[in-house]
Amino acid sequence: MDLNGTLAFVTVVECGSFSAAARTLEIPRSTLSARVASLEAHLGVILLRRTTRRIALTDDGRDYFERAARAIRTLREAEQFGEADASGRRPLSGSIRLGVPFDFPFDALSQAIATFREAHPRVRFDVLVDDSVSDFVDDNLDMAIRGGQPGGDHIVARRIATFGFARFASPVFERAMRKRGSSRGRSDSHDIPRLVFKPRSASASTPRSPALVPPQQDHAVATNSFALLKQLALHGAGMAVLPAHTCDAEVASGQLLSMPVDGGDAQAGLYLVYPSRRALTAKVKAFSDHLVAHLETGGTARKRSVRESTTSR
Repeated sequence: MDLNGTLAFVTVVECGSFSAAARTLEIPRSTLSARVASLEAHLGVILLRRTTRRIALTDDGRDYFERAARAIRTLREAEQFGEADASGRRPLSGSIRLGVPFDFPFDALSQAIATFREAHPRVRFDVLVDDSVSDFVDDNLDMAIRGGQPGGDHIVARRIATFGFARFASPVFERAMRKRGSSRGRSDSHDIPRLVFKPRSASASTPRSPALVPPQQDHAVATNSFALLKQLALHGAGMAVLPAHTCDAEVASGQLLSMPVDGGDAQAGLYLVYPSRRALTAKVKAFSDHLVAHLETGGTARKRSVRESTTSR
């Protein structure tokens, strides 16, 4: 069993390069490279493809990393086994790599991370902001927050909330439409400039709801950002279908008018996603529960538009 080689390999993948891994392990780069090469020889497979700019996992490398990373995390946690805080409990430590979409309410996330670190200061967070369906091995994620029902055989998804959609427009825009004779109550009028949510790709991890399926007529603006759609609506550029809770403050202040979505299911789910074959570490499970509780009791998830759900897949 080549534990030194396994640790070297896992650290290279986690850090993204041999140079960064060598600094992390505080060993020469040549020693690190030799350990990985020795591991490959021991296993009889090629784990990494090396170029001058980057490294890439082979299929064998991906399979081995998934198993080895879990074992290394367990060993790292075991090193802390004998340590206890003043209450006699062993403190959580190490890093959590978390993936979140661009339009996730960062105030809620930042509050959840801040309060979690107050209780567990030895836990570090590496947060990857990306709307794509992240590859847990390539991105080395422990967990991800995703809108819409995640797919795939290699992940486990826990539905943590349900949020609703509504149509929004500025009062100035609504008055202009009334003068032109358009009905405020209908979003399918051909003369209403529509602001449309359009995922970057079919595989993008974004909310799925019939409310977001655009009608066939032309749109005024299409984008993969709810935040941009909201700003466009505030500036009177058209009517947008948005997550209702993201516009609570603007509706309360009179900056936006809220209207129900015409027909269909105007809801979508929010999910915590984990790699199915990687056992949840204590710190990941603890933060997952903490985040769910935070969304349930406050943050930016208002009770009227976000309902906590214990449904899991």
